[in-house]
Amino acid sequence: MRRKLLRLRPYLIAAAVGTILIVDLSNQWEVPIAQLPNELHDRYVSELKADAKPAELLRLAEAGNSQAQYIYALRHTKYAPSDLQISDDIGVAFRWTQRAAENRHPRAMAVLSLYYLRGAGTARDLTKAKEWANRAADKGQPMGYRMLGDIAKAEAEAISPAKDAADAKLQQDRRSELLKASYEQYQLGANAGDRHSLRELAQAYETGQPGLPQNYRLAVEHYTRAATRRDPISIRALADRYEAGNMAPKDLQQAYAWRLVLIEIEAKPEDVEHLRKLEKNMWLEDVQAGQELALKLIKDLPSEASDTLARLNPSR
Repeated sequence: MRRKLLRLRPYLIAAAVGTILIVDLSNQWEVPIAQLPNELHDRYVSELKADAKPAELLRLAEAGNSQAQYIYALRHTKYAPSDLQISDDIGVAFRWTQRAAENRHPRAMAVLSLYYLRGAGTARDLTKAKEWANRAADKGQPMGYRMLGDIAKAEAEAISPAKDAADAKLQQDRRSELLKASYEQYQLGANAGDRHSLRELAQAYETGQPGLPQNYRLAVEHYTRAATRRDPISIRALADRYEAGNMAPKDLQQAYAWRLVLIEIEAKPEDVEHLRKLEKNMWLEDVQAGQELALKLIKDLPSEASDTLARLNPSR
């Protein structure tokens, strides 16, 4: 009997470890053990594509596939590529985002938080916004950190005590605490590559905020990191600052290059006109250098389609 037990020992150990891993995975994904096979299929086996036919997406979404629910929601927003957009219907987008979030889709949790914060497709509700942002952040979702930052910042900006108020100092201290907390969350988001968080940090370093003393070098660094992730606001900020020599060393080559990148992304007539005026004040060799730099920057940017479709990855 003892020999039989010794022979079975490796199998018993493997079974025990396997059971522990299954229970841990069930807890981590918040999925009942009986549903783990379906969850594994949806996450790693399913070949669901973002450009699937709307009818197929809807069929899978109604069957409970969280990725299909999220894609179907996204394709009802302005953020979907034009060739994939089903319609621009925030009500439909909210309902399917909510179902995907309730079905444990991390990115959907963060987007649902955004909808509640902005009152988009639903009534504004900071409590629910915070709840879903926390759930997304707990899963390591970069946008979850960004949302926690946005919520804390919104709470801070809502505090505006009168100078002669009895509790003015107390309110100002609370405002500073909230702002500091918001930038701590933005830092987590920035570390995970979230461009909104990077831009928020850049703006904070420009002006100086609680926990983030004024530092123009770090401001430009964060604007640049956000710009290379196709953030038009940061791209415009870099173009303006390099041209004016404001909060960044004056560099017309950089200004020209980033303005060209901005035109590539947004194609606004006023930027084209601005570029023409800038070119008249530059030497030919500087214009050419700016053009070459722009080519490199544009080449390294994520495409519009890949930038949009990256949002479909639950971990992004």
